[in-house]
Amino acid sequence: MIRIEHLHKSYHTGKRDIVALADIDLDIAQGEVFGIIGRSGAGKSTLIRTLNMLERPDAGRVLIEGVDITTLGHEALLGLRQRIGMIFQHFNLLNARTVADNIDWPLKITGRYSRQQRSARVSELLQLVGLEAHRDQYPAQLSGGQKQRVGIARALANTPQLLLCDEATSSLDPETTHSILRLLLDINRKLGLTIVLITHEMEVIRTVCDRMAVLDGGRVVESGPVVELFLQPRHAVTRRLLAAAEAEDDQLPRQARAGSRLVRLSYAGELAAQPILSQLTQATTALATIVEGHVSRIKDTPYGQLLVEFSGGEEAVQQVLARLAQRRIRHEVLA
Repeated sequence: MIRIEHLHKSYHTGKRDIVALADIDLDIAQGEVFGIIGRSGAGKSTLIRTLNMLERPDAGRVLIEGVDITTLGHEALLGLRQRIGMIFQHFNLLNARTVADNIDWPLKITGRYSRQQRSARVSELLQLVGLEAHRDQYPAQLSGGQKQRVGIARALANTPQLLLCDEATSSLDPETTHSILRLLLDINRKLGLTIVLITHEMEVIRTVCDRMAVLDGGRVVESGPVVELFLQPRHAVTRRLLAAAEAEDDQLPRQARAGSRLVRLSYAGELAAQPILSQLTQATTALATIVEGHVSRIKDTPYGQLLVEFSGGEEAVQQVLARLAQRRIRHEVLA
């Protein structure tokens, strides 16, 4: 649905030029949830705002369904933006208007709908986001999660083909974040809507995204399916973003006992439900000791990551390593 080609964007501040985006190339497919992640200043917000031309690039192209939107004039851009919904970090609701009026506003300004049509659409969206009982309340009377649900309903008002999420959950608590992410995933599945979101939280990417791009210094340093990048991150920036406070620190040396091997295993899909360690050591004298690990899900795909010490003699350990290779299980011998 979206093709980004050699995109550049710089900002001029005094005598300095600050490069926000440098030679960005990305493809985003129809109906997928695509995540863009990076640390502060990586260029995420600038990139997502080029998808509706709130930021005009200095060079390069952004094609949506084959149309180069960087060439569009004012009137054409207005039409484009009505087909692209956007959700903001700080909600951007109209405080003097009710929930229903906030959702109605983008419908009203198009001038294309009757009052009855707008009212019916507002009721439909309130039901979709679970806020029927709050239609006559004002933003100040809502929780953060409820405000974001209003923002989502408003973004969907004109039945967009594309939904942009600018750090849509970063100001919410963990429980509310999960409820909003579940809502976005439900909308993606029910409506077949393409969603592009930016975040600095890997948990958001893991929960809802199909594919992802990692930005650093205005450049895409790594991109691909979320499962692949979670289980086999190639770039140091990706590895740092994946590292949680309690996670293994790759800078710390790991020691294996004599005749043993310390191996990191990564697996996904059907393998996550299989007794992998038993199968690897079966009919050998090898022993498997789990040093640390976890099993979870990446969107709909179960996965596991284990740090295992295989012992029992050099010959037995080599047999296990050979079986890992034969079964094409992702693994890395650390020591």
